[in-house]
Amino acid sequence: MMLLYLILPAFIGFIVTVSITPSFIKKFKSMGITGKDVHKKNKPEVAEMGGIPILIGFMIGYIFIVYFFISNLIELSAILATVFLAGIIGITDDMGGMRQRAKAILPVFAAIPLMLILAGHHTMFIPLLGNINFGLIYPIIFIPIAITVVSNAFNMLAGYNGLEAGSGLIACFFMGLAAFMTGNLMIASFLFCLSGTLLAFLYYNKYPAKIFIGDTGVFIIGCAIAIGAIMANLEVVGIIILLPYIINGAITTTDILRGKPIKKFATIDKNGFIKPPEGENVNTLYYIIANFRKTTEKKLVCWLFAFEFFCGLISILLIFLK
Repeated sequence: MMLLYLILPAFIGFIVTVSITPSFIKKFKSMGITGKDVHKKNKPEVAEMGGIPILIGFMIGYIFIVYFFISNLIELSAILATVFLAGIIGITDDMGGMRQRAKAILPVFAAIPLMLILAGHHTMFIPLLGNINFGLIYPIIFIPIAITVVSNAFNMLAGYNGLEAGSGLIACFFMGLAAFMTGNLMIASFLFCLSGTLLAFLYYNKYPAKIFIGDTGVFIIGCAIAIGAIMANLEVVGIIILLPYIINGAITTTDILRGKPIKKFATIDKNGFIKPPEGENVNTLYYIIANFRKTTEKKLVCWLFAFEFFCGLISILLIFLK
């Protein structure tokens, strides 16, 4: 029965997403909701707003989580509301675009349902310090900061075919596994459900992408990882899993504060290798990799997948050693 809790929502999310995404690709293209794949030589037009089929597939799979864990209805409702609000913020940005400042702040509002139920355990294990009870500071301050920071961190490490969906899949899977290992079956089921949905979407988003994930999908993934860490009392595990995003965020934010101009996309040379922008531009983790070693878009994404997978393994090792 336990395996059914974990597998069925993920399976349903996968089936729904893999079934409906082709229709969204066709519909978005007919409506002109497309963007240029700038890291290809011919810069093809690709359907955008892929987070919408992800959100639909996830929400249908989530119905089965509610069925299995109906006794936790308040927590489940808050989690669903938070993910849905994050998706709506992403849709708004994908449709009309937001200023960077608004995009950085708005995820705070997605955290409100979790704040209202005083979600989380309010006690965090801090290495070298042990368990510390933060009381009401945890839901009022920590939760909105966590949702906002993680959502934006996922948005900052993006822009390559399959990167956001694949890294999000790895992160959600390992966070779900950590939740399962610590006895948090409801959160494990929630994260595995999103993992199944992302696996289905990755089939269409991998190189060469047929659809982009958009901010809708990115905000949903970041929000889900933060929820998992909060609700399962796995904050330190979450930090380890999110290490690629933390490193990238630190590099990028430092350069922005130093006043460097932002040039979001790289170029492709005649051999198909990624060529980072020249001059004093804002740096990123993927530009550092591309400068260190000549790489194509596909290989660059694989390097980042490997880094994320390694961080996931370390997080699981931490559970064993705790």
